[in-house]
Amino acid sequence: MIRMVLAVLLLLTAACSADPAPPGPTQAASSPPSGPGRFTGVLDACSLLTVEQVEQLVTLAEQRYTGAGCTWSTAGSGLEGRAIYELEVGVHLAADVVAAHSFFTKPPDYAFPAMAGKELPEPHTSANVGEESFVLTPTLSETTILTFRLSNAVININYGWRASPGPQHQERAVKAAQWIAEAIDRPAPTADPLDGRFAAAPYACSLLPEGVPQSATQCGGLKVRRARAWKDKSGITVAKEIMAYYKGRPFQRIHPLKGLGDEAFSDNQQYQVTVWVRVSNLVLKIPFNQTDGKVTPEIRAEAAEILSRLPAH
Repeated sequence: MIRMVLAVLLLLTAACSADPAPPGPTQAASSPPSGPGRFTGVLDACSLLTVEQVEQLVTLAEQRYTGAGCTWSTAGSGLEGRAIYELEVGVHLAADVVAAHSFFTKPPDYAFPAMAGKELPEPHTSANVGEESFVLTPTLSETTILTFRLSNAVININYGWRASPGPQHQERAVKAAQWIAEAIDRPAPTADPLDGRFAAAPYACSLLPEGVPQSATQCGGLKVRRARAWKDKSGITVAKEIMAYYKGRPFQRIHPLKGLGDEAFSDNQQYQVTVWVRVSNLVLKIPFNQTDGKVTPEIRAEAAEILSRLPAH
């Protein structure tokens, strides 16, 4: 009996003094997406939906370019008994996937369309579009907000109407996002005579002369926008409307320029000169740091060199 008690005590002592078992493997926290971006060209928001697709979303749609995207809205306000719809689409092309994910989760103040929240809502409802997405209708709002990321591209969509929100509105916002995602993945378009000379917008950085800093996201500030045919308007006519939009903004000091492209003008501010040029259905914004706000022969020469680098079509 004594021997049995001693044996039990020895077993208990050994168990208490033994080293603790190593901890089991823990589940690693999901790491944020990373990697290079798929898109290096220009994604023009107004070219991502066809006329037929827009007309399924917006009653009697009229297209309007903005500084950072595209808006389709019902013209006028005298349509009794009809909903007045508005669709805003903005495209942000980041340097890589990490930067795009950051923009997606916490859009900056300059994001277009303006977002209701400054951070990704939690919990959020996925729209099942792209690699990351959310869709929501804020309280007391007539607008559905949808944002999705596809590689290094972030697309913001605001779909609004003058009516109480219903399930069909969120469904239409998701449908717009799906169409846009398909358009982004589509192969480069072939030339359409109605559009104009250019079937696609060239990558802005490829137009810069040697020695100009080429930020992965800014390309020296150079912006290139391609206009396409819209309803009964040619791409060239739409490009002219884009030029008129920028020329007509308030608080600008506009001076026409001759000898650059099909039409050109400069906006001369105190420390910067911005040259706007249209070549067929392309619109280029070329900024220059200039302390006296004047267009010098050097500025003209550099703008001409950029235009000389445009592709044939």
